[in-house]
Parts: sequence; C-alpha cells; structure tokens
Amino acid sequence: MGKIVGKFLLCIFSSIVIFIDARVSMEVRTEGGTNNQVIVGQPFVLDVIIEDVYGSVQAPTIKGLDNFVAKRTGMYMSSINGKSTTRYSYHVRIDTLGSYLLGPAIVSHQQQEFISNQVRVSVVKDLGVTAQKNNGNPQTESKAFLRLMVDAESIVVGQKMGCTLRFYYQDPSVSLHNIGIPELSGFDIKEIGKLQTGTAEIDGSSYRYAQWQWDMYPTKPGEFIIPAYNADYDIPVKDNNNHLLGGLFMFINNRLDRKRVYSNALTVKVLPLPHCDKEVHAVGCFERISAEIKPGVAKEGEGMVLVIEIEGVGNLQAIAVPKLKMPESLKYYDSTNTIIMPNHADELPKKRFEFIVQGMRCGDCEVPEQLFTYFDVERNTYATLRTSPLAVSIKPGAISSKKIESAFSSAPQVTEVLDEDIADINTAGEWYPVDQGESLPWWLFQMLFVIPCLYIGYPAVTGKFALLTGNSVRFVRRRAFSQARKKIKESLEYGNSKTLYATFMDLFQQLGNTKDFESILRAHAIPQELVEQWNNFFERITHAAYAKTNNEDADELCRMAKQWLERLDKII
Repeated sequence: MGKIVGKFLLCIFSSIVIFIDARVSMEVRTEGGTNNQVIVGQPFVLDVIIEDVYGSVQAPTIKGLDNFVAKRTGMYMSSINGKSTTRYSYHVRIDTLGSYLLGPAIVSHQQQEFISNQVRVSVVKDLGVTAQKNNGNPQTESKAFLRLMVDAESIVVGQKMGCTLRFYYQDPSVSLHNIGIPELSGFDIKEIGKLQTGTAEIDGSSYRYAQWQWDMYPTKPGEFIIPAYNADYDIPVKDNNNHLLGGLFMFINNRLDRKRVYSNALTVKVLPLPHCDKEVHAVGCFERISAEIKPGVAKEGEGMVLVIEIEGVGNLQAIAVPKLKMPESLKYYDSTNTIIMPNHADELPKKRFEFIVQGMRCGDCEVPEQLFTYFDVERNTYATLRTSPLAVSIKPGAISSKKIESAFSSAPQVTEVLDEDIADINTAGEWYPVDQGESLPWWLFQMLFVIPCLYIGYPAVTGKFALLTGNSVRFVRRRAFSQARKKIKESLEYGNSKTLYATFMDLFQQLGNTKDFESILRAHAIPQELVEQWNNFFERITHAAYAKTNNEDADELCRMAKQWLERLDKII
C-alpha cells in the first residue's frame, strides 16, 4: 500500500515539475523586413511556440490581436520522448503606420496559465525595389515584384478611381500562377479588365510586366487602406547534377520553385459630397440626357415606349431608375434598362431606360422635362441636365361611346333604313339576243342559296332576337367572355403572355368601358384588396405586352389571366 501511494505522489510531482518547465514564446516572421519591421497593408506571420508540454495544448489567447485583421492559418505539433512542441501560426495585417505591441500570448493548460513575451512591430511604408534588393539576395529578389497603382488618392463618395495591378519580372521563364485579392469594404469594385503586357525600365533595369486594370467607386467617406495584393509565380529550378547523367534525365529536369510576392498598400482619402437640396442621381462627368417617345399618337390604353438615355462617365450600374414627372392623363411603368458601351474612342458610354406610357384620357398632352442632377468631379460642383418636353396625342378607343351605350341599353332599338334611288336601265349601246342555257333545278338553287344565308345570318338573327327581346346586354356579355376564353386558352397553349393585354382590352371594349375599369369593380362593392390585386395584374400584363424582353413568368401570367376572367365573369 505504501508503494502504491509513493508511486502516485511521484507521478504527480514529476508531472508538476515537467509542466513547470513549459515555455511559451512569440515571434514575428516577415518577408523582406528585418527587426520585426513590416510593410503597411502586407500580411506577416505571427507564431506562438509552446515547448516542453505533455499532451495537446489549446490555442492561445493573444492580447491586442483583435485590433487588426488576423486569422489563424495553421497548427504544427511534434513530440520527442513524450514532450511536445506546438506551433500556432497567424496571418496578421496592419493597415496603419506606427509601432504596435502584440501580446502576450496566454496559454491555459491543466488549470494553469503560461504567459509569453511581447513583440513590438514597426509598420512602415513600402521598402521599394531598391531596398528589397539590398535586404535579400539581389539575384532572387529582383526577379519579380508587384505594384498597385491608382489614378487618385483623394476622391469623393461615388467618384471613379482607376486601379492598376502590375506584375514585374525579368526572367522570361517565370510563369504567373495566381493573384491573391484581399478583402476590401467600403468600395463598389467593378470587373477586372483583360490582361495587358509590356516592358518598363525601373532603377536602370529593364522589366517585363503583366497588368490588370479595374475601377472602384467608394460608397462611404473616410480614410481607407487598400491592402496589398499577392502573386504566386513559378521559377524553373536548374539542377546541374543531372547533366552528369546525360540525356537520361532530360525530361525530369522540369522542377519548379514557387514564390510569393506582395504589392504595396495604398491609402485613399474619401471625402463626403457637399450638401445639395435636390436629389443627386450620380457622381462623375455627364454630357447630356435625351428623351424620345414612340409613337407620338396612340389610342386610349395603348402603350407608348418612352426612352431616356444618359451619356457620360460614372458608375452607370449604380444609377437607379428615375422617377418620372407625368401629368394625371398619362401613366407609366418601368420596363428595361441597359448600358451601351461606346464603339469608338470619341464616344461615351450610355445608360438607357425604357418606360411604357399609357394615355388615360383623350386629348393632347405633354411629357414634361425630366431632370438629372449629378456632382461634377471636374468642376467640383453640382450640375443638372434636362430633357426636352414631348408632345403626345391620345385618340379615342376603337369603339365609339354611342356603340358602347347601345350595347348596354336594355330597350329595343329601331334600325333606320335608308331609301336608295334606283336609276333607270341603261338603254345606250347595241342590243343583241343571248342564248339561254339550262337553268338549275329548283331544289339545288334553294340549297345553294340557303346555306350561305344561314352561315352569315345566324349571328345577326340571334343578335337581333336578343335585341328585340331585351337580352342584348346578356348576349354581348356572353359573347365577349366566350371570345376571351378562347384567346386565353391559346395563350396558355403557347405560353405567350404578350397577347393578354389585348385580350382584356377587347373584353372591356365589348363590355362598354375602356377608360376606368377599376370604377366598375368598385361599383360592384369589390373589396379594396381585390381591386389592388387587379391593378397589379393589369400592370404586369401591360409590361409583358410592350416590353422588348421575354417574360419569364409567361405561364404564371396566363394562369392568372384565366382565373381573373372567371372571377370577372361572376362579378360583373
């Protein structure tokens, strides 16, 4: 019993002694920098080494690390005679010049804490190509480097900033493998352009380069650091030992050495826009705004296409659909908007907006001038562009108001018959006898005469009978809904939603109203929610009829049209 207790105490004592020998240290690893000197915006490696510990150790807590852009990138562990050495690595990026103290790192293990040393990091500007050559092997460091350039370092919110990333290299055997793009907030970053190549001379040395260009637009004011980009490239490794074996290993000598370089980081100051009482639509340099409507003459309810084009340089993708100023007699709907890139060097890009405009009342009216206010970055002031007013003429619908009233009148109507004057027979000219052929049998003549009469006269007879019996409204209504059902059925079969607007407009004309169908719904005590649903549906089929793009929801609109037709048949 005494031996067991003694072994137990010996194990506890030995574990305590071993654990007390544990050491925690922290160090900085940089590429090109010395004495814990790092370049602003470029990531560096921070290592926490935990030595002489039995078993695994949890990740440490590093004071002050939360103030910077940092993430853990790896963990390495080795063990010798039961003692383990663990290394936790972090990629850290500091975007402000100065001197910073990192640490200590605190490790918790077996209910005890161990504290490392602190490290001081000096954040400096880019060392430059010459300094990089002096710090390392000039034959290696000068092979390739990366540079980030912008066309302006002080801009306003929404102003375009052109960016260029250029990869310089001397050895033509260098092959670029990958470009690393850092995370950047506060900017609207556009698509990177095509690869461009060329040559340049830097500090008396000739370099080849590959570059990429893109535009960025700041979305908020402040001082921003554009972090360093990185490039991974491969260099063929020349092994002189293989030459001793002749051509046997000539195909094995294609080993590559992969290296990584970082670009410089840039500081950009973004100023807020000056105060403006008007609505600001864009920032940049814009030349003109134009408006055009076709056709200039339309019937009530028919769609006209209004096109507004804005020409200039700026963030065209961010320009929202403008709110148009329209008189009460005109109603408009948003259609499409596209960006038109220039075909020649002397042209400017354009943004094109299309709207569907409907005339709600007969008569001549005017589309007033539309305003476009922007901040001119060249003149540093606000400017407003205006369109010219457009005159349009709205004509009555296809069916006159008299015919509409007659269709809904329950009283029988009397058809006026105009007497026609019968002229005397022409007696001029020569007269001569004509041989008379055999006449058709009487029964065949009657059959040939009755068949077309029945075909042509049946609708008129049934309509006249309905008119005389006071059922003309019911007859017109039944025929209108029957025709609408056939047209919607065809739309469903072919998935064509462009014909729905014309179908319902024909239905309204036959029912006697082309101006304000909403008032008919309200007259039948329809709930407001249902009226709003109808207005939304009618706007969608109007857009489908006049928009130039294909409607992806065509099947859904056709099904909704069938449901609305059955609903209107019960309501009206």
